[in-house]
Amino acid sequence: MIDGVIESHTAAMLGPYSDDPSLKGKLFWDPDKYNSAIAELDKRNLQLFTHAIGDYGIRTALDGYENAERLNHSSGRRPRIEHIESVSNADIPRFGKLGVIASMQPLHSYPNNDTLDVWARNIGPERASRAWVWKSIANDGGQLAFGSDWPVVTLNPFKGLQTAVTRQTSEGLPKDGFVPSQRLSVAEAIRGYTLGAAFAGFREKTEGSLEPGKLADLIVLSQNLFQIDPHIIDKTKVLTTVVGGRVVFQSKP
Repeated sequence: MIDGVIESHTAAMLGPYSDDPSLKGKLFWDPDKYNSAIAELDKRNLQLFTHAIGDYGIRTALDGYENAERLNHSSGRRPRIEHIESVSNADIPRFGKLGVIASMQPLHSYPNNDTLDVWARNIGPERASRAWVWKSIANDGGQLAFGSDWPVVTLNPFKGLQTAVTRQTSEGLPKDGFVPSQRLSVAEAIRGYTLGAAFAGFREKTEGSLEPGKLADLIVLSQNLFQIDPHIIDKTKVLTTVVGGRVVFQSKP
């Protein structure tokens, strides 16, 4: 865990917070010690996960992973950065270049008052324009893995799916969407939660999609996500759950 969160000014930023220029947040690790630890753990063939939210925290994590790859001549480790809330433009293409998994939680970007009036205010409009830039990371070759961050927020993936697709509240606000350029298609968002998440865990050959030879893990839904208004994706119910080919849940009629 390399930094805190933007709401409390504890995420490590490259520049001062807009609402309080005396603050920039700070790293929880000395960068040299972090690099040394990452290099040693990578040398032991461990997959690495770093919580990084601010642009300085994200850059430090990317630098640590790049340093470890250079020192150890390692590849295919699939290191991950968790959250990635506001990232520098210069660092967006580094996810694809370095093979770093962008492990993000779409529901965190739900544009309610906390996001628009606290989060965005704290870092200002320029940095807020790079809020949860999953589309840009993917367009530059980065691999997305979506999840919930439970128990901080609900395990229900449909609320996150809806947010990834609309970048709006259930009421359709803000009208033009919160950083609408980062909207994903329904297929792209589902992939992040399924095959993308499986890839992040080295399980893409057995899980994450419905293909011959893979585990028969699947759910039957109450509505077709590809045909409905995306603003009601969060109303989706699971009717049946199958794990390993066995029905483990059946909703009551």
